[in-house]
Amino acid sequence: MNAPIVNYVEGRSCDGCTMCCKLLRIESLDKPRLQWCSHCDIGAGCKIYQERPRECRDFDCGYLIDANIGAHWKPANTKMVISLSPEFNRLVVYVDPDRPDAWRKQPFYSDIKSWARTAAQHRGQVLVSQGRDTIAVMPDSETNLGPVRDDQLIITRRRRGAGGGTQMQHIIVDKDDPVLDAMRVLKDGEVAKTASPDELAQAQRVVDAWLAQHN
Repeated sequence: MNAPIVNYVEGRSCDGCTMCCKLLRIESLDKPRLQWCSHCDIGAGCKIYQERPRECRDFDCGYLIDANIGAHWKPANTKMVISLSPEFNRLVVYVDPDRPDAWRKQPFYSDIKSWARTAAQHRGQVLVSQGRDTIAVMPDSETNLGPVRDDQLIITRRRRGAGGGTQMQHIIVDKDDPVLDAMRVLKDGEVAKTASPDELAQAQRVVDAWLAQHN
């Protein structure tokens, strides 16, 4: 099957930028985050572009594909790469460790906070990958979650605080945790339609037990 064609924002390209080759992990090449890929000609491009791994082919830089991300976010200049994950309703800003506080400078910080406000309205997430740590950005706060592996996800939920109000809780979950399948059964309308009453009840029990552990 051919990969879907992605249209880049007019006037934008990868020319002169190779930041994704440093900031992102490439599992098939055993390349960790925050290190230059051995196949990268820094500032020029990939030396094995025609034979590059599927991970690289499938990655689309947010700056290139989303016109709502301003031109000032060009990774070659900012040393930050934006990754969009519609399937997880998530936006991640990967920050070059040589400029760890770049995301806190203007106009970037205001943009990130604006995205966080939008995400909060749609049960989405805005994350900043700063060095080895992942920071969950909310409209009015940030929470450092520490290291989060590539085989883990972050679940964000509202919970009642000690004073009676609500607060956001961020829980790190392994991607193979059964609770994720149970949540999918309950939240995905198409999946729920094909599930039997017993399957729905079992999924609810799994989720309820998991939530009880994190109250």
